[in-house]
Amino acid sequence: MSQVFGTARRPAYMVTRTDQQGRPISLDRRPPEGNSVLFTGSPGMGKSLELDRAQQYAQQNGWTCIRVDASPREPLENRFVRAVSEDLGGLRKRHGFFALRKLKKTLRDLSQRNRSQQNGAELRFGVMPVQAVVKKQWEAPGRDGVGSTLNQLADNLGELAAKKRQPVMLMVDNLDVASERDLAALTELSAHLERNGQPVYLIGAGGEMAATRLMAASGGMSGIGTGVASRFDLRECTPLADDELRPAVTEPLRRAGIPYQPEAVDNLLKAANGNPSRLRDLADSAVRLAQPPYGITAEVAKHATAQVNDRSRVFYQAAWNNCSDAEKDLLAKVAVRGPRGLAMPSETQAAGPGRWQEVDNARQGLVARGMLRESGQRVNLADPGLQEWVETRVGQSAAHAGVALPGTPAPAITQPPTPAAGAAVPTVAQGTGRHRQTNTTATRQVGNTTFTINT
Repeated sequence: MSQVFGTARRPAYMVTRTDQQGRPISLDRRPPEGNSVLFTGSPGMGKSLELDRAQQYAQQNGWTCIRVDASPREPLENRFVRAVSEDLGGLRKRHGFFALRKLKKTLRDLSQRNRSQQNGAELRFGVMPVQAVVKKQWEAPGRDGVGSTLNQLADNLGELAAKKRQPVMLMVDNLDVASERDLAALTELSAHLERNGQPVYLIGAGGEMAATRLMAASGGMSGIGTGVASRFDLRECTPLADDELRPAVTEPLRRAGIPYQPEAVDNLLKAANGNPSRLRDLADSAVRLAQPPYGITAEVAKHATAQVNDRSRVFYQAAWNNCSDAEKDLLAKVAVRGPRGLAMPSETQAAGPGRWQEVDNARQGLVARGMLRESGQRVNLADPGLQEWVETRVGQSAAHAGVALPGTPAPAITQPPTPAAGAAVPTVAQGTGRHRQTNTTATRQVGNTTFTINT
């Protein structure tokens, strides 16, 4: 944990997010408008932090709060049953031993019903002592339908909380990896909570496409077929403005007694591009590079940015390798246009009737993974470091073909010596803050095509 800026889940300075109407999105600042709340946003935007704030608020008030993470390997019903079973001690303290009898019986029944069963059949031919035996074995799932387990748990917990007039929070994080069955169960639970009117709240957190996936799962499996947007209180964790993020840097530095230049903070904010997680990495690197009595100067901020980008190149390469050809092509086109980004209507129109859907699917996939950021009808690269990687280290022509060359290391940083009394204050050794760029080019043969690559 950073002693100055904290971590993503425990930041030293908590930024209060607001929506387009200026209302706070945190549940400890603004109560939910319905029984279901969904936090959405790109990776690193603080969705899990919002769940942490709500969970801490519930614990401070003595409310029941059950939190699980979605998993592609285990159904949500099983995870909720296990989480409630592990919290029986706390529930017993709040509600008493006898009040939990119905809940404990429900947990036992659900544990049995959710288990898969092994069924078998055997057929014998012939007479003793010689017989031919044919066997068949198969696995049968539990007997409950989609979402019924969550509905029963919510009802039991709601009955307990209603006696004390307290709410219950059921939290699900990491909805991006949830299966279609789990998403259908959540939409059914949301409708069930709305019908019952008990003080039970479903709080979820997922990526940019979470609401779309929930809506598709609702109509596809649970049979409810209702719009998710009308039932869920959608709260977006959008990129933060520089004025909102600035105290997240300056306040911890002030408390730690570390001097800084306003220009240096501006450089860090520009490199973060509204992402609080990336800003924390940049600021941490700047603190490690700074030396007293100068603190964080503009030059230190530039080198810190270069250092973070250099550390991230392995992640950039991995993200690139996981992209489809259409996604790589779109990334390259967006990167070479710089801050102004790419207008998607003209791009899909240029693709023609045969490829426009492929281009649009590439856009959706990149936005969902947090690599692209939408602003109206235009898209930009969310990470300035990734944009630099595509432009300088991959090269424009190679970027279109998915070819990447190993990059040069980031420039070394030499800290200034402590000046003598009355001497001029030296600055950090000069550097570009970017990977070395020259006018040298190289060619690479891929199939029958030769690409020119910046080296």
